[in-house]
Amino acid sequence: MIPPKPTDDPTLPAAPVSAPARSRPSRRVVVLVAVWTVLVAGASSAITAAVVGDGDGVTATPTVSPSVWQDTRTYPADPPPGPEPEPTPSPTVQGYAIGDKAKSGGATVVVKRVRESATVTISDFETTKTLKAGEGAKYVIVETTVYNDGTESFDPACGMGISRGLVDTEGRNFDTIENQYQVKGNEKTCSGEEVQPGFKRDALFVYKVPTKARPAQWTFSGSGGSVEDDVATVNLAGATSS
Repeated sequence: MIPPKPTDDPTLPAAPVSAPARSRPSRRVVVLVAVWTVLVAGASSAITAAVVGDGDGVTATPTVSPSVWQDTRTYPADPPPGPEPEPTPSPTVQGYAIGDKAKSGGATVVVKRVRESATVTISDFETTKTLKAGEGAKYVIVETTVYNDGTESFDPACGMGISRGLVDTEGRNFDTIENQYQVKGNEKTCSGEEVQPGFKRDALFVYKVPTKARPAQWTFSGSGGSVEDDVATVNLAGATSS
């Protein structure tokens, strides 16, 4: 038996469709891409190095090219400051020892001796008598030679004279006694005969103090206290005698 003849053409599988061919970039494009890659990589490395630092732990600031004009001119530096003026020291009390030529203003004084006594002898040019310090008191007599180195005459022991006081170890300041000019040894005091410039005179300065007081300093002023801070000090500690 003969099979019947097919009426239709056989169906064959479709041939595969090939993908469209990719076009290759031109040489110019390849070169531009390479250059751009190098530029971007270089800029990134520079910024990273500037921010991170130089390896010594120091962080630097990225260098940025100025977008506007900057003044790069140099100018002379300011002159260095001159030396500061030295402060003028304030006047201080000068310290001298017994036997020194202590100076103040126009007076130079040498303290020869300091003694203590319960009495002093006074004279009123007619009679002589003994003046007692009294209970709980004593006299301190400062024996001096006073030189007039100034330009005007003065009386060193009339009134307070050049004395600025006797200071004891407790810091108490004592004035001369009222009738100091009558004490034996001060005959020329308050007589109107002053010490002329270039001359000298022995003078006694007498103070009444408590029995337990211990003299520490004797102070005087060649200006009689009329000039501020014009005071000289003679140290008497341990130098008194009876």
